[in-house]
Amino acid sequence: MPSLPVVEDDDSASKVLANEGLVGDILKCLHCPTCFVSAALTSKHWLHNATNQAIIQSFRSRQSRHLLGVYICTENFSKPQFVPLADALSSELGAAIRHGNFRFDNMDKFFMNVWDCRNDRVLYGFSGSFNLPLCPAMRMPLHTLGQDTFVLPPQPSTTWCDCPHAMLLPDEDGGDISCYRLDIFYKGRMVCARVFVLQAGSWATHSASVADLVRPPKEILKKTLLMRGKIYMLTTAGYILAFHLANRNFFTVDLPKGVKFEYSNNLALCRGDDSVIYLFHLKGDKLTAWLQRMTDDLKGDRLTVSAISAQWVLRDTISVQDTCCHLIDKGCIRYVSVVGVGDNAEFLFLEFEGNGIIVYMHLKSRKVKLVCKRGPYNDFAIRVLPFVMTWPVVFPKLGAGEGKGEGLHQDSGVATSSVE
Repeated sequence: MPSLPVVEDDDSASKVLANEGLVGDILKCLHCPTCFVSAALTSKHWLHNATNQAIIQSFRSRQSRHLLGVYICTENFSKPQFVPLADALSSELGAAIRHGNFRFDNMDKFFMNVWDCRNDRVLYGFSGSFNLPLCPAMRMPLHTLGQDTFVLPPQPSTTWCDCPHAMLLPDEDGGDISCYRLDIFYKGRMVCARVFVLQAGSWATHSASVADLVRPPKEILKKTLLMRGKIYMLTTAGYILAFHLANRNFFTVDLPKGVKFEYSNNLALCRGDDSVIYLFHLKGDKLTAWLQRMTDDLKGDRLTVSAISAQWVLRDTISVQDTCCHLIDKGCIRYVSVVGVGDNAEFLFLEFEGNGIIVYMHLKSRKVKLVCKRGPYNDFAIRVLPFVMTWPVVFPKLGAGEGKGEGLHQDSGVATSSVE
């Protein structure tokens, strides 16, 4: 019988696991967020490595984002409703949903609007139509330590309009910018834009411009997104109006051939990686998805309006009837709307106004699932904003000299939020 290997009586394992560089390499190679959190809870030394931004970014780049639920907002200024997705509730993500502060249960008397939802943050405000002396606020629903809601400083006054056209969260992590405010004024072919930024706790004017468009926009819809330093706005005149924040240029992007505005929710935009913009179009039963890569070659004086030649690529064509037939009646197809989209055209939300059903559709797999059903007489237009949890979580910062201590207890205060 072969002899058993001799077990060395030294602390080899301890030496390996105390190696600063090796621990970082181990954390980068972990395959799931739960393992990452467990590793960080082992000791202050491991927590010190887990809070290293290079390690966090390496780990995050290999993790898929998790859709926990959606905020449903109506145009009648009622309180936004958070609806968790059934699949998320029944998975390991259910604990995050149950312990998060997603709802607005203590704000029944306020007329509210969720402006944007991104990077585990929810930016919401109150209707300017009612002259409420309340500032917009930002909530981090997954932040379990201390304060999770922050009222923003009073916004700068403007003579253009009573309330902003849009308020937008930054589309990238990092930096000290909390949010953007966009004010738009247009008449005929003239359009004016003023962008304010909340940075380091105070508001400042970021950029402003006035331009004479080639074609009047008719109406600029409140379907606005921020992507890599540009703000894109859908119009009813057959093009996308965009504003370049850095050089204060307006430019227009024609819609694909055959695509046109018909009603408020037959068109939708979403952002993608590598400066790709996606466009969804509904016409009857047919849903089409288009994409175009936006370049940074805009030049010239800030008062010049540049026109981008449309190089749209048809990514997908879907029959709504065939995909959703198990959930809806055939007669409801002509009343369908795109009410929400996910980044990179991964998923979207459709509302069948004939019966009030809102469904989730995964574009690649064509899987369709029921989200909720509204009342049969609720005819107010809605928007659906997905709440997507990003990994890894953010941990409390260690003080100077920390990171070599003993084991870290489970209730030591590890936050379940990825807010930077």
